[in-house]
Amino acid sequence: MYIEKNVFDNIFNTVMNVKGKTKDNAKSIADLKIFCHRPELHQDESSKKYPKACYMLEKNAKEVLCKWLQELRFPNGYVSNMGRCVDMNKLKLFGMKSHDCHVFMQLLISIAFRELLPRNVWQPLTELSLFFKDLTATALTEEHMAQLEKDIPHTSCKLERIFPPSFWDPMEHLPIHLAYEARLASPVQGRWMFPYERYLLKLKNKVKNKNKVEGSICNAYLVEEASSFCAHYFKSHVSTRHRKVPRNSDDCRVGGDKYPEMLSIFKHAGRSFGKKKPRRLDDKEYHAARTYVLLNCDEVKPYISASYSGVS
Repeated sequence: MYIEKNVFDNIFNTVMNVKGKTKDNAKSIADLKIFCHRPELHQDESSKKYPKACYMLEKNAKEVLCKWLQELRFPNGYVSNMGRCVDMNKLKLFGMKSHDCHVFMQLLISIAFRELLPRNVWQPLTELSLFFKDLTATALTEEHMAQLEKDIPHTSCKLERIFPPSFWDPMEHLPIHLAYEARLASPVQGRWMFPYERYLLKLKNKVKNKNKVEGSICNAYLVEEASSFCAHYFKSHVSTRHRKVPRNSDDCRVGGDKYPEMLSIFKHAGRSFGKKKPRRLDDKEYHAARTYVLLNCDEVKPYISASYSGVS
């Protein structure tokens, strides 16, 4: 969990050249003369400037990536709103949680950088992304783990030929041992820290008196248990935690008694995202909305099934 997050942070901050967080700096380039043979990255003696590395994005590419992340949408509950983590002024990401980095590392990194980075840089990053994706799968075989254990050193060698020596802190070397660890212990799904972190957050929310942490948790737990048992004796029309409407229920209807003339498709409960702002629909959106009403509204079905003279 934390290994994946730290690896992602190092890769993304270096590719985006985030000031203060990138692994590519003046000292790193000076190390290239000692440890690596990369004359194309050495400092220009006449201008005293450093050339642009192949793994760094240009400003327009950063703007495209940040704009894409800002407009990206996921299924509800799958991941947090990554658009809030985008800083369009400084062209970087901030405040990303471990699960956000987990989703980006396994699903988005190969898509986000495919058209922005050279193929020799994009391919090993994709291999590393697939390695973490296979490693955290729910069903694993011993043969697959053995293959991952053989492939990850080759992927690391490809990355060593691209990124500077300072990129390789101890965290970057740990993925080599993860496949062997999963082969001996068990799949990562049963050992990582995500469920424990969620439960710790649940316990932290129960603390109302920071001077008596344990007592606050015990008191909140007793109240929760008592309310859960008492809720079984309430009448059916009383809303309790066991009978509350699901978050995204399509069967919940509102406004039927107050506005009986309202069409059935507008009686579903919903919630808005962000600030309300009226606008006019263009012709394409209007046609799509009109078609949806005609095909999904119960009030229209009698007219569709009815037969008319002269119409075949």
